[in-house]
Amino acid sequence: MKRFLILLCIVLVGSGLAEAEVIFQRSDPRGDDYGSGKLLYPEHAVYESGLFDLQRFSVGREEGNIYFDFRFAKISNPFQAPEGFFHQRLEVYISTGEGAGQKKITIGSHEFKTAPGQGWQIRLAVAPFGESKLFLAQGGQIFLSGIYPELLDDGATIRVWVDGDLMPEPDKSWRYYVLVGSFDGLAPDFWRDVGSGPWQVGGEGPPVFDLLAPCWGRYNQKNQLSSLTLQPVGMGALNSPIIILSACFVGLLVGGIVLWRWFRVRT
Repeated sequence: MKRFLILLCIVLVGSGLAEAEVIFQRSDPRGDDYGSGKLLYPEHAVYESGLFDLQRFSVGREEGNIYFDFRFAKISNPFQAPEGFFHQRLEVYISTGEGAGQKKITIGSHEFKTAPGQGWQIRLAVAPFGESKLFLAQGGQIFLSGIYPELLDDGATIRVWVDGDLMPEPDKSWRYYVLVGSFDGLAPDFWRDVGSGPWQVGGEGPPVFDLLAPCWGRYNQKNQLSSLTLQPVGMGALNSPIIILSACFVGLLVGGIVLWRWFRVRT
C-alpha cells in the first residue's frame, strides 16, 4: 500500500509538471542596462542598480494559458503596486511570420524600425497598477483584461499571464523584440524619458535600458538602439547560441592558423 501511494504521488507530480511547457527561452548579458551606451538610471534613491538589467526571457504555456517571464538582477516595489513590482516598463513585440506585420515599434515619443521582413503581429505592453495591455495588429484589437502580471516567489522574475483565448498559440518559429524601460505613470504610454531632475532618465539615447540581444556582433544591443533598427530574437540559426559560438570558434581557429603561418614565415 505504501509503495502504491508513493507511485501515485510521483505520477500526480509528474503530470502536473508536464502541463507547463517552455516554448522559448533566452538569456541576456548581465550588466548591460545602459541602453545604447550612455543611458543612466534616474538619480532618486529608489532606483537601485540592476532594476532594468534583464537576465532571462521565457515564453511558455500552462493549463491553456500563455506566460511570459522576465528575470531581472533586482526588483523592488517601493510604492506597493499590486503586481509586486513598480519600476519596470516592458514591451514584447512578436513576429509570428503571418503576413508582413507592423514595421514600427513606438517607445514613448521614440520610434524604431523592425528588421526587414520581421514586422510584428502581437504586442504585449507590461506596466504596474493595471496598465498592461495586449495588442493584435490584425483587426487592431486591444485587450485591457485577461493579462495578469505578478512577481514570482523568487523575487526576481516578473511573470505575465495571458488568457489563452486572447492570442494565437506560441510557436517555436516566433521571434521576439523585448525592450525594458522605466515606468512613469504620467508619461506618454507610461514610458519614462530622458530629462532633467532626479526622477528622469539621465544620459543620452532612447530610454530603453535593456534589449534582448546578443552581447557581440552586428546585432548587439548598442548597434540596434543606436541605429534605431531592431532585430528580433528567435530560435532560428542566426540567433542560435550554438551557431554563434561555433562561428566564433571557427574564427579563432582560422585566426590562429594564419598567425602561426605568419610567424613561421618570419622565422
